[in-house]
Amino acid sequence: MANSTTGIQDDIISRGVINGFTAGIAPLAAFTTDFSDSANQKGDRVSVPRLASTLDAAADKSVGGAYTIQDIDSDAVEIVLNNHKYVSMGADDIEVANSSAMLLERYGVRKGNLLAKTIFQAILGKITAANFGTAGLTSTAANFDEDDVADLANVADEADWAADNRYLVLSPDYIASLRKVAEIKDSSGYGYNAIQSGNIPMLHGFKIIMSNYIPANGENLTGFITDGSGLAAAFRYLAPQAGNKYDRAERVVGDGGITLGLREWYSEDFGNRRVVMESVYGFETGLAAGLKRIVSV
Repeated sequence: MANSTTGIQDDIISRGVINGFTAGIAPLAAFTTDFSDSANQKGDRVSVPRLASTLDAAADKSVGGAYTIQDIDSDAVEIVLNNHKYVSMGADDIEVANSSAMLLERYGVRKGNLLAKTIFQAILGKITAANFGTAGLTSTAANFDEDDVADLANVADEADWAADNRYLVLSPDYIASLRKVAEIKDSSGYGYNAIQSGNIPMLHGFKIIMSNYIPANGENLTGFITDGSGLAAAFRYLAPQAGNKYDRAERVVGDGGITLGLREWYSEDFGNRRVVMESVYGFETGLAAGLKRIVSV
C-alpha cells in the first residue's frame, strides 16, 4: 500500500511528532505529572509525591513544653509504567526523494496529536462518578456561562482548594459558550482580547484549558475542575536493548521535559526508511476530593 506522505526527512518528522504530542497532552498540566527523560522499562514503578487532602490541626504551645513536629502531610502515588503506545511512519526511496518539509512536519504533528489523544483519553477514563462522586455541575453547553464558572469557584472554595492552583478543563462547545458572554467578549480591560485570540486564560480564579479529547466515559463527561491532585501520571523513555542496530535510538524532548522515544532504521529489503516514536507511561487516581466532574444533561 502506498504511503500517504511524500517522504520522511530525519529531524523534520520527529520535530512535528513531539510538537503535536506536546500540544495534545498539554491539558495534563492540570494534574500531578512526572515527565522525565530517564530510561525505564515497561513494568517499572515511579513514585509521584502529592499533598494530603487534610492537614494536622494547629497545636497549642505550653510554657516550657516542647514543640510537636507535625508531618508534612504528604504521601506518594505509586505508578506502574504498564502502558506502551507508539506511532510509526515509513517511506520508500522515491517518497524520500520527493519529500516536502512542510507537509512532513504537518504530518508529524498529526501523528503526535493522535498519540497524545490516545494517551490522554485513557488517563481521563478514570474520571467517573465511582472515583470522584457527584458532579460539580450539570449543564448543557448552550446554557453554560460565566455564572456557572462562579458556582464552580464556590465549589472549589468550599473544598478549600489553593487559590493559585485551580484548573477548569472544558470541551470546545463549552468554551464557545463562554466566548459569547458579553463581558468576556469585551475583556480588553482584563489584559486579553478573547475575540482576537479566542483564548480565555483565567476566569473566577481558574486557569482555563480547552481540550477536544475529553471522553464521555458513558456518563456525559464534558469537563472538570481540579486542584491538580485528582489524577497522577508518569512518563518515561524506553531505551532499546544493548546491541541494537537502529540508525537512531534516542530521546526527543519537547517543552516542559515531555519526552518521546525515537527509533529509526532503514530496511534494505524493502528500500524503506522506518520511524517509530513511543511513550511508556502509567497513571492512577489521586485524591477524590481534588476533582469535580462537569457533565451534560
